[in-house]
Amino acid sequence: MKRVLTWFLLMGGALVLFSGVCAARGPIMILSDADFTAENGVVSGTGSVEDPYLIAGVEVAAAPADAYGVRIENTQAAFVLRGVMVQGATDLTGAAVRIAFSSRGRLEACTISGSVNGFEIVSSTGIVMRNCVLYVTGLGLRVSGETAEQYNHDINESNLLNNKEIRYYYGLDGQTISGLTTTHLTIAGSRNMTVTGNSVINGDGLRLAFVTGSTVSTNSVYRTSPTYTEHGIFLLQSSDNVVVDNSLRNNRLAGVQLTLSSRNVLRGNQLLANDSGIRLVGSDENQVLGNVLLANVSGILLSGGSSGNSVAENVIYHENTKQGITLELADGNRIERNGLTDCEVGITLGEEATGNVVEANTIVNGSYGISLYGSYNWIDKNLIAQQARGIICPETFTRSVTRGNEIRANVFADDNQDVYMNLDSTANRIGENAFLGDATALVADQGQANVWTINGVGNFWGNAPIVDSNGDGIGESAITVYPSLATDGAPLAIWSPVGAGLGILGGLEPGTVTISNASGGSFQLSVLVADSGIERWAGFRGFPASFAERFPGVLFRFDSETEARFTMLTVLFDLDIAFFTADGTFAGGAVMKANSAELYTASAAFQYALELPAGSLARLGIADGARLLIP
Repeated sequence: MKRVLTWFLLMGGALVLFSGVCAARGPIMILSDADFTAENGVVSGTGSVEDPYLIAGVEVAAAPADAYGVRIENTQAAFVLRGVMVQGATDLTGAAVRIAFSSRGRLEACTISGSVNGFEIVSSTGIVMRNCVLYVTGLGLRVSGETAEQYNHDINESNLLNNKEIRYYYGLDGQTISGLTTTHLTIAGSRNMTVTGNSVINGDGLRLAFVTGSTVSTNSVYRTSPTYTEHGIFLLQSSDNVVVDNSLRNNRLAGVQLTLSSRNVLRGNQLLANDSGIRLVGSDENQVLGNVLLANVSGILLSGGSSGNSVAENVIYHENTKQGITLELADGNRIERNGLTDCEVGITLGEEATGNVVEANTIVNGSYGISLYGSYNWIDKNLIAQQARGIICPETFTRSVTRGNEIRANVFADDNQDVYMNLDSTANRIGENAFLGDATALVADQGQANVWTINGVGNFWGNAPIVDSNGDGIGESAITVYPSLATDGAPLAIWSPVGAGLGILGGLEPGTVTISNASGGSFQLSVLVADSGIERWAGFRGFPASFAERFPGVLFRFDSETEARFTMLTVLFDLDIAFFTADGTFAGGAVMKANSAELYTASAAFQYALELPAGSLARLGIADGARLLIP
């Protein structure tokens, strides 16, 4: 292909016009200062700052096998790429132009088209980028480095990525970046920033590198087309930041990724249909709190030696979710009070997940509630219901041994199988759990030396006949666990859901409400109070139907009047619900049907909703004219 080329140079105060015919050439590869030659497109210069090597007016056509159109690496000489055009760089792992381990480079009026990735700047300093135009289907501008200084580049908004200004900031302190609509937003080597209300669409996402003490809030990062990009929000070696109330959806990799980043707070973000919702790699002491994750392939992932993180009160749901919360190489993390429904696997503790606490989670309606490969983890007070298998230790075929885990005070309800211990499991302790239903048929232990009684307390075995003639609550005969023939020597004779490990529901604060009914009488009811987002989400999800009549009602308390809707999905028994306004006026009631997909609400805004066993409203006279007396 030949093109007529017109370009301009300013020499000695005179504007000189050059024109001619330029044939597209193959890639330019400069791997040292000695490679700045005419064969590689250099038209002038000596490589000094005052007289840089100039590569100008070149059109590069990359072949499918070429990783890069222009590659400049390991150089100290000053250089300028001016008016360079690159087409056809389609290698997914490459780029049209790669600058690596170099400094004193300028990219001026370059054009990238018909390529996947545009510019890649690696472990370099002082790169200047002006008036470049990029039309790509992948990453437009990728900057990476191991120090903050390697992000110190002069890249301004004169550069365009897919018709939107590139926004690149370095070395700021205390500024606000807001209201932008762009395809690329990077903040590097900065502190005390406020990044709020920006939209990054079909592009490189929002990136923080070596940033501290900053707030990233109410931004939207998403794709509307299948561009080959990466994460929505990416924090690299950035600590003590708050990432709150952002909307991250349809990103090719993670909605939010933290790499080598510590003590950050990720709170209240909405993550929809990303590959991973939130991913922590080699990142410690972060808080992942109260996020909503819908239809991500993987909800929350901790790997790369991430430790000391708190993952709490997140909601993860949708049948497209393969893995709810996954710990790979991760230790000393707390996974607590999360709600997971419709996940193929709720929580996974991989072979190298050790010393983690998985506590008070509600895990409902999936294939595997908890998949356990790792060792020395504490699994406590979770509600695991409506699963094909509640807790499974999958076979490892001697690749690893699942040992020393404590599985304690969990409730298993309506599972096809409650617990399966694999052939390579040993010295795990299982006690104080409630296996409801025909429990002895729902538990299998293939391992060796697993212990089914902890400190003299065994498990509740559902319908199993237990003799307790002295009334101490402990059965007089052991329960045998097949096929290993392990025994629970102190099975529990009775079990009450009140105060039990029922996941999120089990942690609700008890209270008492007073109601006056239409006929003028009043009465008090014992209730559990759900006044946070995760508590209101949980309600009676997964609760065993056989205990519904003996359990307190739940009072849902909102911060202000709302028009929220209630679902009965995964609630396997009917409930009554009564709605009350902020001053306690009755605002309507309904009978909510078991496992119904219908949404229930009042005819007017309400601040309180009271769920009770079916038939309670009629029996107690809670109808028009009734009032909830607010303490």
